Amino acid sequence: MREDGRRVVLLEYVSAVGQLAVFGVRADWDQPKAALLDVNHEELSLFVSANLDSYRSVRDLAEMPELLHQYDDIVRPLAEWSEPGDVVYLVPHGALHRMPLHALRVGERYLIERNPVVYAPSVSVLRHSRTGRNRAAPEQPETMVVFGDSRQNLPDAAAEATMLGDQFGAEVRLGAAVTRENLQQALTQVDLVHIAGHAAFDQRDPLQSGLELHGSDVLTAGEIFGMPRMRASLVTLSGCETGINLHQSGDELIGLTRAFLYARTSSLLVSLWSVADDSTAFFMRRFYDHLLSRPGLAKADALRTAVLETMREPGWDSLYHWAPFTLIGDWL
Repeated sequence: MREDGRRVVLLEYVSAVGQLAVFGVRADWDQPKAALLDVNHEELSLFVSANLDSYRSVRDLAEMPELLHQYDDIVRPLAEWSEPGDVVYLVPHGALHRMPLHALRVGERYLIERNPVVYAPSVSVLRHSRTGRNRAAPEQPETMVVFGDSRQNLPDAAAEATMLGDQFGAEVRLGAAVTRENLQQALTQVDLVHIAGHAAFDQRDPLQSGLELHGSDVLTAGEIFGMPRMRASLVTLSGCETGINLHQSGDELIGLTRAFLYARTSSLLVSLWSVADDSTAFFMRRFYDHLLSRPGLAKADALRTAVLETMREPGWDSLYHWAPFTLIGDWL
């Protein structure tokens, strides 16, 4: 794959018996490459459950980064299959969907330091998001709506939304204005939609997972699947574990991520764990500043730059602060 003058490298993972298989694809290769990694998927699943299932365990893990870096081999093939600056697509499998693979190291550098990184739930969903780019949306985002604190119990979410509105001239809707009608209207008429608040995940019925609206209302994943084609080229879900989905057969994911991509949102920015308010506000401000002030800058590059800036801030060198957000879908 090569777009926008950039080389794109795709890695897809599949668990094998006692090992992890990874397949690489690049436009200038005659055929895909493959490697077997000495990673036991059952042990990996236990590691994820123990260290990445709550913000407390993530903070503990961040204090002992060597535990995460025992899995650096997962991205080791990129040392041969890519060059620094190439766009890297990662298609995880199983427990890998919950891991911050961009926080693993290639050589002496974090992957996100070396390359812009984008995730996809599956190759079929990636194809859907790339071929479904909204041609009606402008190349440079022009309109933005920010929603926050729908239940009026998250003052930091309200502060984040207000800050973004003030800095970028976006329309801000808080509390009682975070309604089904207003959100659906924004998703189908606006270029960028930012939602600061809680998402509810239903383990028994993932299609009932959704975004908490004002009162007791929830916009569910099932309803998002059925929405008209969205205009929004990027939807940011700035909250607690908004990227969580349920694995189905074939390792397809059902949840908010797949619902938005199915409704033709080109890209999603979601979190892997409950985030810190201060570093998240800083990260979001830097991400949108790059995206909106540098015409033609790809979303993946804006994300990478904002991550590196967050990482370099005093007190935020822990992956808990700089690694929670991932870009899913189209990188441009």
